[in-house]
Amino acid sequence: MKLSRRQLLGLGAAGAVGLVSPLAIAQARGQQIRFPRGRRPKNVIFFVFDGMAMSVPTMVDHFRQMTDGKHSLWAEVLKDPRYAVGLQDTRSLSSVVTDSSAAASTWGSGRLIWNGQLNIYPDGTELKPLTKIMSEAGVKCGLVTTTTMTHATPAGFAVSCVSRDLQPLIAEKYLDSGVDVFFGGGDRFFNPQRRTDKKDIYAEFAKRGFKVVKTRDEIAGLRGDKLLGIFSDSHVPFTVDRNNDPELRRTVPTLAEMTACALDNLKGARNGFLLQVEAGKVDHAAHGNDLAGMFWDQVAGEDALRVCFDFAQEHGDTLVIATADHACGGPSLNGAGDEYFDSTAGLKSASNFRASYDVLIPLLRENKTRGHVQDVIEDRLAFKLSAKEADAIVSMLDGKSPFGDSSFFGGLSSVLGMILGNHNKVTWTSGNHTADHVLVTGFGPGSELVAGLTQNTQFFDLILATKGLRHENPRMSFEDAKRAHEKAGGILEELSAYLSPDDDCMCHS
Repeated sequence: MKLSRRQLLGLGAAGAVGLVSPLAIAQARGQQIRFPRGRRPKNVIFFVFDGMAMSVPTMVDHFRQMTDGKHSLWAEVLKDPRYAVGLQDTRSLSSVVTDSSAAASTWGSGRLIWNGQLNIYPDGTELKPLTKIMSEAGVKCGLVTTTTMTHATPAGFAVSCVSRDLQPLIAEKYLDSGVDVFFGGGDRFFNPQRRTDKKDIYAEFAKRGFKVVKTRDEIAGLRGDKLLGIFSDSHVPFTVDRNNDPELRRTVPTLAEMTACALDNLKGARNGFLLQVEAGKVDHAAHGNDLAGMFWDQVAGEDALRVCFDFAQEHGDTLVIATADHACGGPSLNGAGDEYFDSTAGLKSASNFRASYDVLIPLLRENKTRGHVQDVIEDRLAFKLSAKEADAIVSMLDGKSPFGDSSFFGGLSSVLGMILGNHNKVTWTSGNHTADHVLVTGFGPGSELVAGLTQNTQFFDLILATKGLRHENPRMSFEDAKRAHEKAGGILEELSAYLSPDDDCMCHS
């Protein structure tokens, strides 16, 4: 069967990649996804750089060349013919700009989902999530993240929920999700002393046979069929803050360490495994226009991705897909100075960063004076602010924004990003998600299927196909979903006991 012109146009243009993905073509033709004989993977690792615009690995690669004399991991693999390269269309059911819950749910259900919801339609129709389907087929499943364990991206693989903000409820739903290994943050959603309802979710996991661990030391050599590791009260700290705090280095594992431990405990499963890993703080930093936070969490994410690629190369039976759920913030390194010489120096300044905005902003608030602001910025980021730059930050600390009428640049973090951009030469389009296509890289058996442009919903079918499975969740049109969403109005009020108002994510990310 040949694709019509309309079908091809519906699949979109793949830009520099130049091809519609084989996966997209197979689905447009209604065909079963097939792997070449002997090339069906036993295991799947799905690695997510939450919020990663394509400019981010570009900047990290240039930085690595300047400081280490070698390319970053992602640049290395993009030049290696063993790795497939593609793009992903990231839209949701409600918008061409997705949020993370809808984005992850496209992978988790194979359907476009309304922003803010997890594998459910606005009329309450629940879709069967990926880990539930895979676990019923005997596949072991794991989720690893640097966000709260109950955050949107890991949850999108594993649960159905009317709102991503119901994190205490999501913690409970994980008990029946079919997931065997959980590593991330979010003690407040499992600990009876932190939960409003006083439920001991740790105890419930222990009753189901899970070993519960809470420190970096405990995952060294950890073994068990079922593991729950929660390593921070909320999100795992930014890498730049962990690197500059001896106590955090001692107690909080890196994403690479969590990933390696998960793989050690999932490998050898008779029917294989599915592991989702998320470098989630890339997105949080991008929302805040926080270059230090974003940059070093991207580096840490690539360190963890190397663990996955090394595992796949060693075992030969594992498909690794690395991508983003969406881009965020629109960061760009800009030409600056004569012959743009200052651009290089601006990027190289990342080597001096010692704090994310999580640390920086509370320090700035301690003394709202020009001199204090200048001292803090010089100490933590090695930039010497002018008097006018420092005064602008002081005004923002007092709630007086020079861009108060801007939908995108009225907040403190946005103004900080602008002023620091004078020095690091990186500017931002907003503190929000964008509609950009995002990078996809595949390695291992079946990776050729992700070359070209792939719709986000199509990864669900690909992952199921590795086990010869198919599952058709219900469909809903935008028009029907919009009507149902308007009708559902006050449902969150009925579930207010499960809401988490003290969640410290800066955004609906």
